[in-house]
Amino acid sequence: MSSTDDKPPPLSIQDINNIITNLRNLLTSDCAEAEIAVATNTAANNLTGNEQDGSNRTGNEQDGTNKQDGDANQAQETNDKKKEPLYELGKLCKELDYMIRSFQELENLKNSLREPFETLEANVNDIVSDLEKDELRKQVQHNLRVFRNNITRVKILILLQLQAASINSDGNRALQTTFATGEAGDLPHLYGEHIFENSYYFKEFEEKYEGLDDRQKLCLLCFSIFPENSEIKKRFLRFWWVGENLIAGNGKDEMGDLNDTLTTFVEKRLIEPVLKKNRLQPRSYKVTPIVRSCLIHFAKKEGFFDYDQDGKPIMDFSSCNKACMVKSERATACWFADYLKGNDKDGNSEKPKEQEQHQEQGKLLQGKLSADLVKLQMLFNFPHENTLIRASQQIDKLQTLFNLSKQFPDLPTEWFSKMTGIKVLYLGRWEATAGQARHIEVEDIEFLKGFKNMKNLRLLSLQGISGIPKLPTTLCKLENLRILDLRACHDLEKLPDRIGSLKKLTYLDLSECYLLDYIPQQLNKLSELQVLKGFVILEAKNSCTLDDLSELPSLRKLSVNVNTTKFNIDEAGNALAKFQKLEKLRIAWGWGGMPRKEDSTLDSSSEQQQSKTKKKQASSISSAAAKASTDKVNKGEDKGNRERSAVAAAGEANSKTAKLGGGLRGTANIALMAKKWRRLSMKEREPQNLEGLERLVKLDLQCFPRSEPPTWLVPRKMKKLTNLSIRGGRLGYLNHEDGQKWNADTLRLKFLVNFKMNWKEMQQRFPNLKYLENLRCPRITFCPCDANGVWQKFVQSK
Repeated sequence: MSSTDDKPPPLSIQDINNIITNLRNLLTSDCAEAEIAVATNTAANNLTGNEQDGSNRTGNEQDGTNKQDGDANQAQETNDKKKEPLYELGKLCKELDYMIRSFQELENLKNSLREPFETLEANVNDIVSDLEKDELRKQVQHNLRVFRNNITRVKILILLQLQAASINSDGNRALQTTFATGEAGDLPHLYGEHIFENSYYFKEFEEKYEGLDDRQKLCLLCFSIFPENSEIKKRFLRFWWVGENLIAGNGKDEMGDLNDTLTTFVEKRLIEPVLKKNRLQPRSYKVTPIVRSCLIHFAKKEGFFDYDQDGKPIMDFSSCNKACMVKSERATACWFADYLKGNDKDGNSEKPKEQEQHQEQGKLLQGKLSADLVKLQMLFNFPHENTLIRASQQIDKLQTLFNLSKQFPDLPTEWFSKMTGIKVLYLGRWEATAGQARHIEVEDIEFLKGFKNMKNLRLLSLQGISGIPKLPTTLCKLENLRILDLRACHDLEKLPDRIGSLKKLTYLDLSECYLLDYIPQQLNKLSELQVLKGFVILEAKNSCTLDDLSELPSLRKLSVNVNTTKFNIDEAGNALAKFQKLEKLRIAWGWGGMPRKEDSTLDSSSEQQQSKTKKKQASSISSAAAKASTDKVNKGEDKGNRERSAVAAAGEANSKTAKLGGGLRGTANIALMAKKWRRLSMKEREPQNLEGLERLVKLDLQCFPRSEPPTWLVPRKMKKLTNLSIRGGRLGYLNHEDGQKWNADTLRLKFLVNFKMNWKEMQQRFPNLKYLENLRCPRITFCPCDANGVWQKFVQSK
């Protein structure tokens, strides 16, 4: 007989359920017997104590009392020792009850899914049999639709079964009270459990983790510092990985490495993409709590970050050179609270030799902390004084400082200037702002002058920090800075004049800096700049313009905010044609860039006045010509004379009417005439070099202020345009020269009240269209969009 025949058959769910039930019953009986034994011993001890009390009443009462107290204490200790196993057995019984319920639910799920899976098996057999017959090929499509619908029903059935066994059940709560020590509803901290590290799931994750290269391992460990189920933006990961030099920082290769790395993690089910409606590609990712527990284990092992017992990153960077600024959820450290009260218990408990060493270093002065050390402790709340001292001594070795949840990230000036080895300094907000954004504020920007010593800094993020009206000139000394993130710095008013000295800067984000009223012209000296977001077109003197930006040789992506009415979108085409590598462009008109109400009223009144003048002119010409014709006929003149007289009379009437019309129009027609002249002159001065416009792949116009499109927005000049988005504004149509067609396959039209086009015209003008968004555009008709206003070609083909 072979060895395989000797193996026992695998246990069924019912067999496992029976084994656990028997074990539970055995433990329950042991608990009962133990309780009886404890009760019996307690009664016997009490009885013995009473007898001793009675015998000692006639004798030495003091000795009897002492003996009684000793016996009582001994009995209490015995009872406590015997109660401990009872408590443990009670917890085990609760956990076994939970396991029994779980296996019963699995058995119920198995029984409920037996019939649906038999139906799915029959569907597969029908499809396979139809594929073998040529005359039944048409039936396959129908069977596939039925098969897909049945799969959906089974998935729903599984979800309903899982909801029935929700996490709030008694069994689950008992299991959590056994392992978890946090708040109610928190998942247990599995990373510290020896049983978890020996589990099948951990071994499987370890195998996937070891299959990554060193660079991918470090990228994956970045997810370990975030709270459970947090959504981490793709843009943020790009910043961090470039700052850590984990991916290339040279444009397309950088995005290629980023996408390849994230795709690898998703395929291995190490992270999960966050998919949202109307988004073709995910922009955020997250990890499950179990994966995060595994990541914390490997992060501590690799010295990537250090964590406390609850799995939260801590400030102590003595062993890993990386630290997180975390909102303090616990009270002030005991030693520091005593120090503030004047006791300084922890400080006095130090050995004299260590205390002398601290005094020599200037950290402890006669038992007192320096002012900078006090600030550092108040900011990070170190649990021990020696941790504070060790951190202050190694602050020059710190490479990454990340603000995870701190509201006031002001750093002591002395320590900030000593961060000479820092590479990643992320003080701003990292969370997605779908909900209420976390408020971050600094009281003073004096500490930012410490930038002058950070020669190795590659990433600086001040995103969402209030209280920064300007940046110090020392910022311009960051010679290795690659990414400068100033997004949503609402108090920022100007940039340093010498910002052009950041020769290695590739990414600059000024989005949502609404008070920014000056951008220096030296911005065009950033020869390596590839992405510029939030560039503002202003009326300020010597401020940077689009013509200045066209000198940037590496710029690929540009977003522009228009805050002046003097900006001419047609003339901007000349500047855009000069860009060498620009591929993505967004132009948004703010409140300051929209035409004033009186200007639009003037144009409307001038057009109405012109129409009335034309009617009066036509009426005068016809009446004068009729009168002249009648007079000449009565005098018997020939036909030729009658025609000449009619023409002369008409000319005279036209001259009089023109003078009358000119008086009526007055200044109302000046604006209209100037407007027409500008359009004519722009057509005559169209850019001859169209290379800059032809390279555009994506164009986004927001709150466009005119009803007619820009003169350069035509298919002939946008040969590579694949993504066109127009959101808000007054645009009414798109230009089409000689029936030329657009090459765009993605079209987004939102909040366009005046835009007019039907589905047939759209298909003719956009023959390559694959994705359409039509949201609140009432004059775009007959489009087969879904309830979200989306139409996708590949969905229709399916």
